[in-house]
Amino acid sequence: MNEHFETFFNKKSLELFPFAYALIPDDLQACQLIVDASELLQIDSRVSNKLTRYFVDSELLREDQVLLTTILYSHVYRLAKKRISQLSGSFIIPKGHGAFYRTPLENRAVVFLREKNSFDWERIGTIFGSDRIKSIQEYHIGVNSMHDFLGRPVELS
Repeated sequence: MNEHFETFFNKKSLELFPFAYALIPDDLQACQLIVDASELLQIDSRVSNKLTRYFVDSELLREDQVLLTTILYSHVYRLAKKRISQLSGSFIIPKGHGAFYRTPLENRAVVFLREKNSFDWERIGTIFGSDRIKSIQEYHIGVNSMHDFLGRPVELS
């Protein structure tokens, strides 16, 4: 693999790990999601025709970095969605994060991308294959779910 292309994947792996772990709280499974998403990226019809040019043209790779990253996030989410049912009960929820991990997967993922990565609604919609309004709706459902598990804040007078 070309040096700049390899560097791209190494950086993206570090960026994607917290998201993958937020979806499936297991180090090995989170890493496997990233590896599988990277492999899927290489055969994705949106980028497969440009793949050979990325090896020789670091400028083209830099220009398409947001698109490639968005596609990687999308693949990680879709893979996690399929695997979560197979792995249910086989991982331990990290202490103090029960409300987060009890929130449904899509809502949790949207909250993570919005709060942790500060992604805009359009990009989140692209990752989940939906629109801006659906992303905002999933975010608020996720936040409400976490509040329900944690207990709603009470105003003291």
